[in-house]
Amino acid sequence: MYTRLATQDRPMDIDLHTHTYPASSCSAITHSEYVAACQARGVRAIALTNHGDVSDNRALEGPLAEIGVVLIHGVEISTLFGDFVILSPDLDYLATFRDVQEFPKPEAIAPDAAVVWVHPAAGGGRSGSPYYPSLERQVGTTIDAVEVYNGAHASRHDVEIARRIAATLALPETGGSDAHRAERIMTCFTSFPDPVRSTADVVAAIKAGRVVPGRQRSRRLGLFG
Repeated sequence: MYTRLATQDRPMDIDLHTHTYPASSCSAITHSEYVAACQARGVRAIALTNHGDVSDNRALEGPLAEIGVVLIHGVEISTLFGDFVILSPDLDYLATFRDVQEFPKPEAIAPDAAVVWVHPAAGGGRSGSPYYPSLERQVGTTIDAVEVYNGAHASRHDVEIARRIAATLALPETGGSDAHRAERIMTCFTSFPDPVRSTADVVAAIKAGRVVPGRQRSRRLGLFG
């Protein structure tokens, strides 16, 4: 089980990729289960990144705040170039994105947003598009980071491709569980050395490259064994 670091002056570990039901119909995590899992694991901040839907972000921000958890706002979109998580403090802006859509041009990304290419080797989960090596040139001017640890795509092949992409584009690496079941929350995460009190803090840290990916190893869950 993930346990938070005991002191506030240590890096904050944040799961940057999670899903809840009903905003993501593919997730089995209800609102109450999400809150309970965060409380049980001592989570201090977590990103909710449903598929083109921010309704659960609006519903869960209050209940999470009541137990001392900062909700980081985001959405996941699926494109012909793969899947991407967009993080922003502006829920109305995030609501303009769809679960399956065209890859956004750089000018469509707000200044207060960060774009993370998630599980790149797996391609587009909902668009059905495969990964191919020249994709880096297609997306490089739009994205701010590459997810190298993903709890749903945890093979050595997945990690190696993601790390090569991050190195090629000279972008920071992140981790996110891609949790669709409560037990998966915090199996992969991103460490932030600076204090995180809001989504804006997360965006700023990613753009500054002040993030480090982290992961659990679990044979039972099939993680990085």
